Amino acid sequence: MSRPAVPEPDWWCEDPERWELLEFDGRNDDNGLPIDIRWENRQQVLEALILMPEPGIGDFARYLLAQETESHGHSWGFRHSIELAALLVAEERRTEDVWLLWNAVCRSFDTWCGLPHRLLLSAGVARTVEYVRSSEHPQRENLLGHLEQMDATDDEVARTLAEQRRYYSAALRELAGE
Repeated sequence: MSRPAVPEPDWWCEDPERWELLEFDGRNDDNGLPIDIRWENRQQVLEALILMPEPGIGDFARYLLAQETESHGHSWGFRHSIELAALLVAEERRTEDVWLLWNAVCRSFDTWCGLPHRLLLSAGVARTVEYVRSSEHPQRENLLGHLEQMDATDDEVARTLAEQRRYYSAALRELAGE
């Protein structure tokens, strides 16, 4: 059985008031297990954004990553939708997004193990480290220590982003039968 299609990315991007339709909605199912009733819709939108990138989606991608982070904190396991959202945010290469990405990485054991930590350095290794070092964020020391332990160059980070983009684009096209 196929899932009902959600609107295309441009529909979501043209009106930020629609984003609340993708907001994390954590509940418990009949067996008491945690669920997020909107995760599948978010995943479809994220998959569409990977396949058909929209210009200027930074705020939308950040919103989706925040929702995925909440969802992953509510339940167990790892869905690749959080990785898609993190990739879209990382591709914006904004230093201030390091905190949103760090929050996603640290959300659970599963996100710590599942998300590529090099995404944290997407704005540039030296630039990101300096940005974190000069911040007064409460997680500054934790993130700074982690970044300083990472052995990565700007080229390796760019390669990670490109590889993630290629992998997910190919996998999603294959699933769609293209």
